[in-house]
Amino acid sequence: MPLRRAPSIPDLIGSTDASRGENSKWKDINRVQVTTRTAILVGLAIYASLISTLSVFFAARVRKAEDYLIAGRRIPFWILTGSIIGTCVGTGATIGASGLAFRHGWAGSAYPMSLGLGVLVTGVLFASMRRYNFITLGEEIACYYAQNRAVVEFSNISLFLSQLGWLTVQIMGGGAVLNAILGLGPRLSIVAAGVIIAMLCIPGGLRAVVYVAFLQGILLLVGFASLAKAALTDLGGLSGLHASVPGAYFSFLGIESFGWLRLAGLIVVLVLGIVAEPGRRLSVYGARDVPTARVSMLIAGSVVVLFSTSIGVAGMYVLKLNPGLPHPDLALPWLILNALPPWLAALLTVAIGSAIFSSASCSASAIGLFFVRHIYYSVTRRYPKHPVAATRFGLLAAFVLATSVALRATDIVGFVMNFLPLTAAGLAIIILLGRFWKRSNWQGALSALIVTPVVALSLMLFHSNAGLLSVPILPAVAAGMLVHIIVSLLTPASSHSFEEVAEVMRIEREAIEGDKVSTVGEKVTEMMGSGLG
Repeated sequence: MPLRRAPSIPDLIGSTDASRGENSKWKDINRVQVTTRTAILVGLAIYASLISTLSVFFAARVRKAEDYLIAGRRIPFWILTGSIIGTCVGTGATIGASGLAFRHGWAGSAYPMSLGLGVLVTGVLFASMRRYNFITLGEEIACYYAQNRAVVEFSNISLFLSQLGWLTVQIMGGGAVLNAILGLGPRLSIVAAGVIIAMLCIPGGLRAVVYVAFLQGILLLVGFASLAKAALTDLGGLSGLHASVPGAYFSFLGIESFGWLRLAGLIVVLVLGIVAEPGRRLSVYGARDVPTARVSMLIAGSVVVLFSTSIGVAGMYVLKLNPGLPHPDLALPWLILNALPPWLAALLTVAIGSAIFSSASCSASAIGLFFVRHIYYSVTRRYPKHPVAATRFGLLAAFVLATSVALRATDIVGFVMNFLPLTAAGLAIIILLGRFWKRSNWQGALSALIVTPVVALSLMLFHSNAGLLSVPILPAVAAGMLVHIIVSLLTPASSHSFEEVAEVMRIEREAIEGDKVSTVGEKVTEMMGSGLG
């Protein structure tokens, strides 16, 4: 079915107010938009009913904290693969990236492609961490650096804030979709998105998240594949798309339009963001075993890389149809409401909603885990007696905070590129060096955690336009790695092995997962007396 043609914003503005009531263009588009909105509402109602039912279904089957927090570590291969796809592609990779494609062509594809590369890197380098039964990335970092309290506390706070940032991005995207398609208004749309996502992910825990994300991943791929096919058919293939946009848009990853430094910065910040993202580690920790974790992430990452082309097509197609959009983040919502057949508009809206909700649920799961495993203990010096209830309370507070931040943010891609260098870049450095450089120690890690965000923030505040300094993530990462290496070489090596600290982590987890709360403190105290920490 060919896509319908909607008048562009310049065309509509060009008609006088007096003529609009009689203008058939306005009558046609209003009638079609009503039909499209009706189809979208029906699709969203069916979708919301289905995933709400699944969430309640799994909530009723939570028997112990391990079931809620880490899905019992029994996530099957295909469910895990689909859920990684569903949780990897969210607001930034759909709404933000299509807006980037609207402005800079194939540069929009670089966004989801970088996320896919990050998943591939994580699968290759870190799937083996499944054997230690961790439940948070903070535990893994503690093992790299002999459970040094300064590094552990700094890392856990940074990881917690990074997931709040990702959750904020997803709420922003959900609000943008609700506002553009349903016309609820910017602020009400953001609040509604926060409430909806919270209702979907809080009840059932990680098990509900991964099964719902599997369904959402399928909807995502089907929806955007259908859109890309319809758009290319309408334009006469890739050659027609090429002819309809500036030539620089069709350069490799839009490098001639976007600029190689900005492109490199986008790729680095997103790949490192995935490496240091607690949500991706949940995919590893919740898998049945190491091979399941590794293969699932390799397949999922490859699929996301291929998926990225559909985002570039969508953004450039909107440019062809309506170059006068006031904001690039409106590209995909405008396309849905004005140029797609109702059935495809409904399918794509559900697909975008699936992407946003599954990514938000993944971030929320990581937030809940960090709260009950690390933040709660840091404040009270004990673990909660009722970890599931404590996790749900922490999630509720996180949603309130993330929604409040989303109400003040504006540009999705800009928010990501400014926020991640402050939280994820330093973490990615200490994770990679801790994993693969045996001489790495806590002094070097702490130095990198301090220097990396300081360099990034300084460059942001001074708004430098001088070459490399105009992309804060690149010099920040270089400075962080350099100081980590130098300080580690100038200070003593760690005297404790990864396995020794992993055993301490295992005993501490018994206070949350098992039935041995009364003995955990004694065991940890005994092991800490041997010099750990």
